[in-house]
Amino acid sequence: MDTQTTTKTKPIGLGLHDDYPAICIQDYETNSFKWFNVYEIFQNSNDLEEFTNLMKKAREFVITSVSSEWFYPDCQYLHSIYSEHISDEKLFEYMESLEDALADGHSVSLHEEFIGAFGDSYFCELSEYYYGEFESTKEFSEHYIESTIDLDSIPDLIVSNIDYENVWYDLQHDYVEIEANKSTYIFRQ
Repeated sequence: MDTQTTTKTKPIGLGLHDDYPAICIQDYETNSFKWFNVYEIFQNSNDLEEFTNLMKKAREFVITSVSSEWFYPDCQYLHSIYSEHISDEKLFEYMESLEDALADGHSVSLHEEFIGAFGDSYFCELSEYYYGEFESTKEFSEHYIESTIDLDSIPDLIVSNIDYENVWYDLQHDYVEIEANKSTYIFRQ
């Protein structure tokens, strides 16, 4: 009697990378799970259709039978859009947005915090709303005042008494503070 063994080919993206978005795929039936680097899957696809096929292969690698169901019990750098059954299309759009942010010199964590603060309707908009990186909102307020007001035309007595921390409270109507990478980033609203 011949026995037949089948082996599963290791899918693209298998494993967790600390610096990039990842998602955990779990089998409802057996509770077995695997982490997948979604960014690596995105980089190995040319369009949404290829991305969807690679994500399908990742899920098939985890589930144990045809009748098994899967879900995403956890994620990394995807909390701003996370749900247990997030669509491949939403993941793909998020990755396109991340790719734009990285190309413009921004970090994965800043992108995640930006989408968390502004929402998924702002995919691919990070650089459009980005104002700058500052040590604090006080430093931003000082920069803003110095770049918009001719302080030389104002007496030193007044200039030396500007409360830049208080100025931030007025600027919050037009700007948003986002903390990422141990820095303060300012975005236009």
